[in-house]
Amino acid sequence: MKSMTVVKWMVGFVVIGGGLTYFVVQAMQSSYSYYYTVDEFVSGGEQFQNASLRLAGKVKPGTVTRDIEKLALNFILTGAQAELPVAYTGTVPDNFTEDIEVVVQGRLDASGTFKAESVMTRCESKYKAKVE
Repeated sequence: MKSMTVVKWMVGFVVIGGGLTYFVVQAMQSSYSYYYTVDEFVSGGEQFQNASLRLAGKVKPGTVTRDIEKLALNFILTGAQAELPVAYTGTVPDNFTEDIEVVVQGRLDASGTFKAESVMTRCESKYKAKVE
């Protein structure tokens, strides 16, 4: 009778521990999602066709256009050598501006424009060492 209770407790711990482990692993994988640079994406060609992915680059100065009524945002995302037009519909982060590092998630459409589902700004100042 006592051994049956111990077995039930052990099974319960294993099930709960396994479930918690699964959720922790899933959360960590989503937060470590890799992104490509604009140059990697452009040089990748067919490899990235119809794939939803993240791209990192800089917003080219003078290319940002907004339609506040439609919540539409268009800009050019630049890398070291390549450029890519981006179209996004939705709310834009408060610190979004020209000449800032951003990460966009979405996919390339048939016209060659990257249709972003989300736009995230990067704050480089938090990660740079202070030089005095």
